[in-house]
Amino acid sequence: MYRILKLLLTLGMVLSIGLTACSPAAEAPIATEVPVVTQAPVAPPILAVKGLVNQELNLAEADLQAMGPVTLTLEHPKNGPTEYTGVRLSTVMEKAGLAEGAGALLITASDGFSFEAPLADIQACADCLIAFADGKLNMAMPGMSSKAWVKDVVTLELTGG
Repeated sequence: MYRILKLLLTLGMVLSIGLTACSPAAEAPIATEVPVVTQAPVAPPILAVKGLVNQELNLAEADLQAMGPVTLTLEHPKNGPTEYTGVRLSTVMEKAGLAEGAGALLITASDGFSFEAPLADIQACADCLIAFADGKLNMAMPGMSSKAWVKDVVTLELTGG
């Protein structure tokens, strides 16, 4: 009798395994496409305007382009007459607004080089430009020393000077 029970139990297990294997597979969930919303990549700022200003600015090249670039032929102290396209420095300064006590502009390049000019000289320079140069910004500062023509500018900081 024990052998019969053991045989029946074994047959029951084999039968249940067989039936499980033959049952229809569970339906896989239906994948639905979710629309991917992409935004245009935001360009990183390439110029910070800070210090004694009413509004600090972090400007991408597109922001500067929106300010109305001009093309001018300016006299570089070492290279002579050269054509530059850029935004007038006065336009950027106007957008930032000068805070009380501002007396100088510190221009800093990506490599740490800096040049400081009295604010009065900057304000008197109608043709000073932040010029576009292959994804970088260069200062075009007619009437000023070659040191003022900072390349790869990343920061304009108004100081008490």
